[in-house]
Formats: sequence, C-alpha cells, structure tokens
Amino acid sequence: MYEFKSLDNGRFGKVQRRMFYLSSLGLFLDGYDLSIITMAMLVIPSQLHLGFYEKIYVDTSSFIGMLIGAPVLGRLSDMIGRKRIFGLDLLFFVVFAITAGLSGNFYELFISRLLMGFGIGGDYPISSTMMSEFSPKNSRGRLLLGMVGMYWLGAFISAVMNYIFVIFTDFWRYTFIIGGIIALPLILLRLKVPESPRWLASKGKIRDAESVLKDISGVSDVEKSSKTVKRVHGFYFTLIFVVAAWFIFDVAAYGLGFYYPLIFSELGFRDNFRSIAEISMIISIGGMLGYVIALPVADKIGRRFLTIFGFFVMTLLLSLGSIIKISGIASVPFYFLFVLFEQWVGAVTLFYPTELFATDVRSTVQGIATAASRAGAILGIVIFPFYPVFHSLLVFAVASFIGLIIAIFMAPETNRKSLEQNVEMYTNKNPKL
Repeated sequence: MYEFKSLDNGRFGKVQRRMFYLSSLGLFLDGYDLSIITMAMLVIPSQLHLGFYEKIYVDTSSFIGMLIGAPVLGRLSDMIGRKRIFGLDLLFFVVFAITAGLSGNFYELFISRLLMGFGIGGDYPISSTMMSEFSPKNSRGRLLLGMVGMYWLGAFISAVMNYIFVIFTDFWRYTFIIGGIIALPLILLRLKVPESPRWLASKGKIRDAESVLKDISGVSDVEKSSKTVKRVHGFYFTLIFVVAAWFIFDVAAYGLGFYYPLIFSELGFRDNFRSIAEISMIISIGGMLGYVIALPVADKIGRRFLTIFGFFVMTLLLSLGSIIKISGIASVPFYFLFVLFEQWVGAVTLFYPTELFATDVRSTVQGIATAASRAGAILGIVIFPFYPVFHSLLVFAVASFIGLIIAIFMAPETNRKSLEQNVEMYTNKNPKL
C-alpha cells in the first residue's frame, strides 16, 4: 500500500477544482434525467398509449440500465483506468437522451432510457472514485458532498425546463433532448483529465503516478506505507453495510422522489402542471439546502453522524406524514423538509464505498453498491403505485427505520483520514473481486 501525502495534505488546487466540476456535472445530469421524467410520465402514458405495466417499465427503465452499467463500467474502471471510462459513460447519455425524446412507442422509449441509464450508472463509480482519489483528506467529505449535491441542481433545472416547455402538448420531447445536448461538451472536457495516481500506483506504474503528482502539486512523493492502523471491521462486514444502507435509502428516497409530481397532483394540484413544476423547483431547493447545511460540518462531525441523524429524521417525518395525512399547500413545506434531511443520508451512502475500499477494487465495489441502490429504487418505484399515498409513507418509514438501525450498529467513521488509513481500518485485506 502506498501513501500520497501531497494529495492528502495538499491544497485544493487547479486540477482538483477541474475534477470537482467534471465529476459533479455527471451527478447533475443524473438529477436532470431522473427528475425530468417524473413530470413527463403525467402525459406520456396517454400519448404513447402505455398500459399499466408498460408505464412501470418506463418508470424503471433508467434504473434497470444503471443497475447493469454501474458494476460493468465500475469494474472496467478498476481494470483499465478511470480516465478511459470517464468520458465514454456519458456518450450513452447524449445519444439515448436524444433518441428517448424522439421515441414514438413504448419499445423505443424503454430501450432508449435503459441504455441511457447504463451510461449514468457507470458514471456513479467513476466520478465518485475520481473525486475521492484526488481530494485532500481534510476536505474530502465537503467535496464529495458538494459533488452529490449537484444532483439537486440538475433536478431544479429539469423543473425549470418543464415549466418553460409545458405549454407544448409533447413538452417531454424537448426536455429529454435538451438533457442530451447539455452533456455533449462535458464529454470533450473529460478527455483532458489526468489519470488517478492512486490507480497508476496500484498497477505498478509508479513513475507515471509520480509524474501526475508532480503536475498537480509540484511534488512526486509516492511512498510505500510503513504505518499500521488498528483494524476495526473486515471486508465483508463493511461491504454488507455500504450495500444495505444505500439499498434501504433508495427504497424510500426514490419510492417517493420519483412520484413527487403525482403526489402533489393527488394532494390538491391535479392537472395544474405549471404549479407542479413550481413545487418541483421548491423541493429541489430543499435538496440543495440540505447540502449547504451539511457541507460545513461534513469534515467536522463526520459521516457517521450525518447518516444516523438523516435516517432518524426520515423515519420521524414519514411516520408523522402517514398519521397526520398532510395535503394541499401544507404538503409543500413537509416534503421540502423531508428532502433537506434525506440528502444527508443520500450523499454519504453514495460516496462511502469510495472511502472504504482499496484502489484495485474501489470502483468495482462502488459499482456493486450503486447497483444495489438502483434495485432499492426500483423496489420503491414499484411499491408506490399499489398503495394510497399515506400508506406508502408508512411503508417507507419502516424502511428508513431499518436503515437507522443498520447505521447505528454498522456505520464507520472515515472523517479526516487518508483513503489508505480507512482501508486498513475497515476492509484490508481485500478478497479478489
């Protein structure tokens, strides 16, 4: 195992800043895509003559693609390098976001969004791993939180696009295609990033790793680690935690989040698409505000607190919501508050794997955890239509409570430690994946 002191103890420089923006924009596109269809599905079923189950297939198509793309591209990232996959994954988004907008029937729309999801799913392990491997240890939590928070900026922009184009009967075609166009310049910019020095060192390419470090910090200091850190947990214990926590979170988060336009339609804003788009903007602001509040404390109070407290508030609010049955205009601040605290869990469960596993399997494990989370999202999306809104809240409250128990007993603390220290504490030695 090697040490990278110039990265861990260095400043947040030009290369890291560029890496932050390019990684964050991948999450931005994810937020845009997974939010843009929630309002589109208010009209697509009637326009494309979708049956009940065809509607569910379209709802879950991107998630199915992500479930496949995340482990496949995540594994490739560990095998052939981060940089080679960093732009390729978004090519799927560009092409198939456009073909989704041009779809004329169920099959074209389902296949387009499934393949688009394949690329988005692959971006999760690659972007988060790149950001984690380039970040200083004392600000890594803040940077990773900020990166994930871009999801909600994407969700906000999707609501703006819906608001602008909702005057057209087939507004969803314009909003889908715009998402693909936005991604095009990002692919070109990603081709110019350096390879991760941690990945290079893990493959024995020490001179190449030193060259990248020298370009970043002026110091080439790849050294073999001589430090020993007390072992806390084993590989499989930690793997079970990151998979289970993210799976449980997405059951509740997407089980509700995917249906916000439908929920508000049923709670007093039926067929008022402009009002629903405005409320979606407000909810997205709640998500972004959650990150603004969490950013200053992520590297002070740590990941464990954010995870436990976030799951606790999710459980509390969903339980109260199922009992009180809030509707009408009062439902807006309720879901605003829920999304605000929900994102504390969402961000940490997303980037936990990149802080806990060794370089040679880091992106692979992140891909596996992403796939598990998408399975949770699909489960939540499928569950919701079978229950009235307030019954669904209770179901997701139970899921959140299970997540809370898992976090209390299993959540590690990765705050202010190098990636290598976290690996020694929680996952060393890795079985071959």
